[in-house]
Amino acid sequence: MPPLLLIAIALGSIIGHGYFWVAIVNRLHGWNGPHRIIDYLTLLCCVGFAVFPLVIVYQWWTIGGGFLSTAADSNLSILVKVYFLFCCFIGYGNILARMVGFFPEDDPTILVSKQSELVSPEKPFRSGQWVGWYPRMLGAIPLNEALSLSVDSKQLFIPQLPDQLAGIRIAHLSDLHLTGRIGSEWYHFVADQVNLAKADVIVLTGDLIENESCRSCLIESLGQLQARLGVYFILGNHDLYIDAKRTVAELVEAGLLYVGDCCREVSWNGTSVQIAGNELPWVGHAPSYPQHSDVNAFRLGLLHTPDQIDWAYRAGVNLALAGHTHGGQVRFPLLGAVAAPSLYGTRFACGTFRRGNTVMHVTRGISGETPLRWNCPPEIAVLELVKNPPESAG
Repeated sequence: MPPLLLIAIALGSIIGHGYFWVAIVNRLHGWNGPHRIIDYLTLLCCVGFAVFPLVIVYQWWTIGGGFLSTAADSNLSILVKVYFLFCCFIGYGNILARMVGFFPEDDPTILVSKQSELVSPEKPFRSGQWVGWYPRMLGAIPLNEALSLSVDSKQLFIPQLPDQLAGIRIAHLSDLHLTGRIGSEWYHFVADQVNLAKADVIVLTGDLIENESCRSCLIESLGQLQARLGVYFILGNHDLYIDAKRTVAELVEAGLLYVGDCCREVSWNGTSVQIAGNELPWVGHAPSYPQHSDVNAFRLGLLHTPDQIDWAYRAGVNLALAGHTHGGQVRFPLLGAVAAPSLYGTRFACGTFRRGNTVMHVTRGISGETPLRWNCPPEIAVLELVKNPPESAG
């Protein structure tokens, strides 16, 4: 086999090997199964990720670079060849799909415009940004964007948008993950930037806190959020690590409106808006919109995970807002997002998507259990709803 062809196959196999095992782990962590089983299966995937390359290297070492064209003399040789070529197919198949736009981050029929601005505090934080040796170690990694906040202003075309809601602006943030690994000043800075956006509505889609010692930071930062039409929130799976009922009660007392596992009907600019919160598959059940209500009411769905897009579509949701996937946290050029805990893998890692007349926006979130981001900065999304589709959509 020509050396260049062998190198090309090997490169594709390396990429495909990574895609394959990461895809399994992503889907495991999008499943609401027993934590112990998920942890064991994740560990098994890590073993597979490490062992298969060693087996291939051993085969390459004993037979040489021509092992692909050498007649198989054992079950191990057959297994190595099949897996090697399988990974090559996955690797180049994914790259080709991304090159031709098969997995667009933003639906071109929905996104009208987008502007991103990286914002920094006027003065350095007084306290340490990273709390503990592990966060400090991650913070020392070059180009780690875990504390590089991006304010992304987007105009979204919403089919069947009521005239009264044209131009309304929604600030969407998610996944604050107050773990104690990042100083409280970061979260106050995020809240200040949300208020500076002067959005009409503020929405938080879960995974707010997972450490009891961070409660005061959560209430102080989110309690200062202001929007003329309200601040709405739901919970995520990480919020269940501590007393979730207490979290809800404290945030409601601070002035936020909880819509998890229920539907709340409000009036925005004189038109009816029905807001439902879907915390599945971890909490409650799928909420129901009123069956006998204003047929022209605008339906807003707050989802923790984008995996609930099918529910949103069936429920006739006009706009669904989701988080949970953190944008992938690490995004490689051409290869795309890496870690996205979803049954769809990285398909809905972040961006704008459409199913029928249901539009879904998935934010990259604010933080994560592991404070590491590369080419995927934390995001405050400011969404302006418009009635006219993008010019490219005709």
